[in-house]
Amino acid sequence: MHDLVIRGGTVVDGTGAARFVADVAVDGGIITAVGHISAQGREEIDATGKIVAPGFVDIHTHYDGQATWDSEMNPSSWHGVTTVVMGNCGVGFAPAKKDKHDWLIGLMEGVEDIPGTRIGRGDEMGLGDLP
Repeated sequence: MHDLVIRGGTVVDGTGAARFVADVAVDGGIITAVGHISAQGREEIDATGKIVAPGFVDIHTHYDGQATWDSEMNPSSWHGVTTVVMGNCGVGFAPAKKDKHDWLIGLMEGVEDIPGTRIGRGDEMGLGDLP
């Protein structure tokens, strides 16, 4: 018997692997099994149709720009973060109207202390375009 079994959720594990449907067992606050789990849990959650992101989820990041050049999202990944929430500070990069790109670059250069020359390297920043 497990403390908790989360059943049938779509697991996004933060490794870069494709998402997959699985059960997740937790015992003593630690993930102890991922896959088809036949044992019952003292508590069970039906996660069908939901994303399950085992690991530490950082709900407040400023990675909007860094995500385009840092595939490891350092230093968060060094500390066990497997999922980050971005864009929740109201100063995200995308999408932006083409005539606002320079303004947005200037804003982020000041707010996030990211060099404008680094931000302005074209589409690799993922600015996207709105009509």
